[in-house]
Amino acid sequence: MDETATMADEVQIFDVDEALKKGDQLSGRTDMAKSPNSFVAVFRTRPRGGETHIHHHPDSDQILFVLKSELTVEGLSGKYTLKPNQGVLIPAGVHYGFTNITQEDLIFLSMRTESSGGRRVAYVRNVASEVHLKIPAQALTAKGIGRHIYVYAMDRDTFGVSPLLFEDWNKASLLRMNCEYEQDDGHVIAKLPERLVQWYKINKLTDSNYKLIAEPDGTRVRVQLVR
Repeated sequence: MDETATMADEVQIFDVDEALKKGDQLSGRTDMAKSPNSFVAVFRTRPRGGETHIHHHPDSDQILFVLKSELTVEGLSGKYTLKPNQGVLIPAGVHYGFTNITQEDLIFLSMRTESSGGRRVAYVRNVASEVHLKIPAQALTAKGIGRHIYVYAMDRDTFGVSPLLFEDWNKASLLRMNCEYEQDDGHVIAKLPERLVQWYKINKLTDSNYKLIAEPDGTRVRVQLVR
């Protein structure tokens, strides 16, 4: 019998506890049921784990429903923390990422409106935008600067800039991106990535709509947006 017809014609029972016992401990995902129009999986995500790269699924809506711990989901519109028995609907094409910022395993259901389990993924391209940020060179060049710098998406009104990889900023940020730059007359001109300016809804940066907070050691800068 055709598998697709079988899936369409039969009721499918799934058990989260049993799925977790049999699940793939490496990936943390266990597929449980599907039809030609839907897919159900359970995820176990370790602390600091998740799908931290902002992306979207072009072919399907998605529902994430929390069973245990907390899920932090973030997209171009903001950051939200979901607790047990709370969920989120992510329409097809909407950019998002998620992470587990707690100290315990996160368990949640993922339900999609297509049969592949969301394996078609599209990422927001990391290309330079027309929005440039001018930073005094002494705020970033204490330990030298290489071919590119990094920008860290922190909270809704703050992002960081540094030529270095910082573990504390990695943990505090959902997203880190390479950023093109040039140096001019004692300044570093950061050409902010397109997906960063989309996320923060930045059309341009002037002296009146942001504030720079530099570390005393000259290695990194926080950019506080003034809304």
